[in-house]
Amino acid sequence: GVVEKDGRAAGVELRDGAVAEADFVVAGVAPEVLGRAVRQSVVRGDGDVPPQRGVTSRLTVLLALRGGRPEGTAHRTVVHAEERETELDLLFDTGSGTVARPTVTVLRPDDPALVPDSGHEAVTVTSMVPARPDRDRTEPDVFGHHAEQLITAAERAVPDLRDRLLWREVLTPADIGKATGTEGGAIPAPALAAGDGRWLHPSNSTALPGLFTVGGWSHPGGGLPHAGMSGALVAGLIVEGPDFRGSR
Repeated sequence: GVVEKDGRAAGVELRDGAVAEADFVVAGVAPEVLGRAVRQSVVRGDGDVPPQRGVTSRLTVLLALRGGRPEGTAHRTVVHAEERETELDLLFDTGSGTVARPTVTVLRPDDPALVPDSGHEAVTVTSMVPARPDRDRTEPDVFGHHAEQLITAAERAVPDLRDRLLWREVLTPADIGKATGTEGGAIPAPALAAGDGRWLHPSNSTALPGLFTVGGWSHPGGGLPHAGMSGALVAGLIVEGPDFRGSR
């Protein structure tokens, strides 16, 4: 947890009870995880942008293919669902089950470090799924079936995919939850400057002096570029103080 002293964050208490003292604490975790770590003070004040609750997670299928990556192959291809409204209902509403051909992102990087030799290709297929902490997200039969649906959808981008498939590995929302502590394996959404602030993420500063937040659950929002940008913002706040407003 976060150690507090004289009204500010002063370090962290490790799992074995040891305390690491610090002038500043930077937390890159989901709001509910940070809320459990800060035991004495509130993290966000009444006038602050409230934390978002994660409603979606991600299913990832890692594919090892025989045969090299064809010349001119796109690095990233998005294959859209045929039943878009049904998919949106499943993700954000009260629907249940899965769509036969979900929206998938197919990544085919030209990176020799990902394969044993030029006669193989590494492909990553991802799709958004609901983050539902009240459901057992570890059932292999459920995600095994859904992984097959992702592979079927990805065949529109990689026509000979199944003929080339050597093996696969599936990463589920349960894996994300285990790694991050988020309920249902939730992942942060991008921030959008609309909706009267409903789609923004909280500030990198908190109501507890000395405690800052970084990553997709904080300003400027989810996604790798924004998560990295949040780290740069916190570095500026620590070095230059609360009046820091970014690069100018």
